[in-house]
Order: sequence, then C-alpha cells, then structure tokens
Amino acid sequence: MNKWLLILKQHPVYKAWKMKELSLEDKKIYDTYIKETEYEASTWSSNFTYLWAHTNSKKLIIFKAFIDNCLVTLILTNKGRLYMPCLPYGKGNSNKICYVILKCSHFCFKWNQISGYTHKSSVNPINEVQLAFLKSSIIFHQYFKEEQLSGLERHYSIHKLIDLHGKEFSKVRNKLNNFNKIYKNAIVRKYKITDLHEVLKVGNVWEASSGQKYKRILDGFYFEPIIKNYQALNHLILVIVLDEKIIGITTGEILPTGQAWGCITKFDNEYKGLSEKLTIEFIKLIHEMNPNIQYINVGSDLGHKGLAFFKERFRPVLNYKRYAIFYKGKH
Repeated sequence: MNKWLLILKQHPVYKAWKMKELSLEDKKIYDTYIKETEYEASTWSSNFTYLWAHTNSKKLIIFKAFIDNCLVTLILTNKGRLYMPCLPYGKGNSNKICYVILKCSHFCFKWNQISGYTHKSSVNPINEVQLAFLKSSIIFHQYFKEEQLSGLERHYSIHKLIDLHGKEFSKVRNKLNNFNKIYKNAIVRKYKITDLHEVLKVGNVWEASSGQKYKRILDGFYFEPIIKNYQALNHLILVIVLDEKIIGITTGEILPTGQAWGCITKFDNEYKGLSEKLTIEFIKLIHEMNPNIQYINVGSDLGHKGLAFFKERFRPVLNYKRYAIFYKGKH
C-alpha cells in the first residue's frame, strides 16, 4: 500500500471529513451536489466520469470528502502530493466555497510540506468563470492567487452545429459532404457491449497514428474503463461502421448541469472527414435527447496548435481560460 495513504488514513481529518476512496456508486452523490452548486460547474475535467476514471490510475488515489456540507474531491499521488482536482460542490456562495477551499488548502499545504511539494497548486484546474466567482469572495485575495494554464477550454454551440449555416462552417460542411459521398455505406449507431474488442482496436490504431501527434492527451487510464462501465456512468457512445468494421468512436454525456460533455474521440485517420462526421453525429444525438441543451464542452486544446486549429473549425462560442489556484500559506 502507498505509504502516504497509510499516513493519511491515520490522520484525524480522514475521519472528520468522512474521506473515502471514490467508487462508481458515488455518481448519484456527485450528481446531487453538482445540481446544487451555485457557480458554473463547467470545467471539462470536473465531472464525475472523469474523476472516477482516476481510480484506474496506478499513480494516484482519488477521494471524496465532506467539509461544511460541501462535497470535496482530493487526489493523493504516489509521491505524496495532495490537492483538489476541482472546486467543492454543493450549496454556497463564493464566501462559503472559498472557506471550504481554505480549510482544505491549509491541510494540503501542511501535508505537502512534509512530502516535499510546497510550490504546487491547491486546486487544478478551474476555468475563468469559476475564477471570477471565487474572486467575488471577500477572502480570495487574502489567501489565494491564480496562475494561468496553457490552452483554452472549448465549448461548442449545439444549435449552430445542428444548422451548420454560413461561411464559417463551410469547411465542416465540405468534410461531411465528402465523407458521405465517398463512404455511402457507413453506418452510425450506438455502441453495443459486443463492440468492446473492436473499439479497443480502434483506440490502438488512433494511438499509433494521431495519438503520437497529441502526446499530451493522456487518456490511457480512462479510455477502457469508461467504455466498459458506460451504462453505470450514463455515458453515451456512438460508433461508425464501414464494411462491418468499426472505424471511429465518440463518447460523452449530458451532465447534471444541463449541458453536454464530449469525452473520447478515436478514429482511423485514413478516412478523410471521419472526425468531423463523429463530432456532428454526436451533436445530433445530444440534440435529439434534449433540444434545450445549448453547449457541449469538448475540453482544452492544451496549447497544442493542431488541436486548437481543429476545434476552432467548429467555431466554439465559449473559450474559457484555464487556471490553477495556489494557497498563500497563511494561517
């Protein structure tokens, strides 16, 4: 067992904060607390599916905790760093949320002094809308400072991508038209459990080609677990089949916030226009399920020019800056 985990479990806060390692059964708890949250809970990496997927990593342990009636998520790395991967969830204005972060940050700060991670962030990442919420608190500037991260968090307009009207979407329309013309027999359908082996093969194909271009897109610990547990996670998966072979997959969810989330997209890049086809078909699925959903968060471009260029093709309507929050170390 991780020596830092043994130490943490013996610490009084472990019991006081009702800390437990995250499990699949915690989805309902997270959904409830996220719905009650007063700030915009929109950061790509802060939803339950992605947080839970960390339970499959060999480099860390992820916990849930309860502090002042808020649901807090904590990550403990094998090297001993302790931090929050998202803001606390639950009812409360900016002052209450900042006080909860303060309690947790102070503990993490003291803990990380022992493990040797004194210059690391307390919360990482949040987006600019969440930062503005925190800065409205009377205590934020006294105890915290922010540092901008690379890349922008991209949110597409569901309705604009359903319509694809105007010159701004001409490239996407051309890619779709060419794909539909060349691959007339391509079938778009929902994923079936029996597709697992073939979907994993698509992931390997993507990793060997496009995956080398985007080495910072680290999904090795969550790709297969999310696919295997998609039903329990209420996760949506679309595949495109050509000549009885799966050539592409895209996944995501409708979140408790009332917006959508794009998670995994993998495909054989020999089929031109396939990535655009996957994106638009998933948008259609979301719209069919709930026409009131306005946005889909497709994550950050991580400062990668190629990835940013691709995402800009879909004309994101929200481009949020990303930040890490640092505790100043005051008592």
